[in-house]
Amino acid sequence: MKNSWKVLLYVVAAFAVILGLSFWYMIMGEGHWEGVPVEASLEPRLGQMADSLRADVAYLSQTIGPRNPVHYASLSAARSWIKAKWETQGYEVRSQTFDVDGKECANLEIEIPGQRRPTEIVIVSAQYDTWTESPGANNNASGMAVLLKLSEMLIGQRLDRTLRLVAFVTQEPPYDNTESMGSLRYAQRSKERGEDIRVMLAMDAIGIYKQAPHTQKLPFPFSLFYPDKGNFLAFIGDLASRSYVVEATRGFKKGSSFPIAGGSVPRWVKGAAWSDHKSFWTHGYAAIQITDTGAFRSSSHTTSEDTIEKINFSALARITVGMYSSLVELTTTGGA
Repeated sequence: MKNSWKVLLYVVAAFAVILGLSFWYMIMGEGHWEGVPVEASLEPRLGQMADSLRADVAYLSQTIGPRNPVHYASLSAARSWIKAKWETQGYEVRSQTFDVDGKECANLEIEIPGQRRPTEIVIVSAQYDTWTESPGANNNASGMAVLLKLSEMLIGQRLDRTLRLVAFVTQEPPYDNTESMGSLRYAQRSKERGEDIRVMLAMDAIGIYKQAPHTQKLPFPFSLFYPDKGNFLAFIGDLASRSYVVEATRGFKKGSSFPIAGGSVPRWVKGAAWSDHKSFWTHGYAAIQITDTGAFRSSSHTTSEDTIEKINFSALARITVGMYSSLVELTTTGGA
């Protein structure tokens, strides 16, 4: 009988250790940094940045509206507008074109070549298409606006690793997880070329923040560990991407004190694979989703009610500064 109790105690202890290690690995995913973030010195400019972000979201969601192969003229208008914005900033824009339902669609990319390790690539992305009848202010004009502001902030920067900024098309249903999905085409091409993509960051629905209790819903057991206020930006990696979640969040904190939460979860967890980062997981690359958690926070996500007045542009400006610092962190080698 005593031996049975000992075995039971060992089993319980082992289970507790495994549970504790799993909690640490998945939940405690934020990088540590203490100091005064860059945004503290940018206070007068944050308001101007918020206005600029608002103008871009307004153009995509209100002037253009729903943008997808069903609304092909609008999708093409968004494509042309993004290309023109990048060219105005002085970048050479490359297109990966392919056929979707008999219509030409395109991923767009710009690149800042690395100075020390140019073959090592960091990608940051946003998708510019929407659900069929959604204006997509938050999903994903918010991410696209930040991507365009980041490219502006990066003009003239000398980075150690190569940085690519990519605007993906056809991420939304019915094209997600099919050969018509823009990011899946891109990741497959990268694999075929043997590209050394160190990590990919997908910004998807990043503009909605709420301070009231019970405004954040997450699947169990993560609901036990994360706030019930929808006031934070999430960095979500799979288990193999954990070190990059730590690195990306550490860099973000150098730029902004905006609340964030970092975690690494199994790919089957609900919501973990709901964006373009999944395409890179599929092809063996580390990738992170950066999001306000979408449908876990906003009932208007993917609907015709995804409109601009729901977005917090002051928060989005602070997030932009944080993301800038995150990219600098990820593209810095720290050596020759």
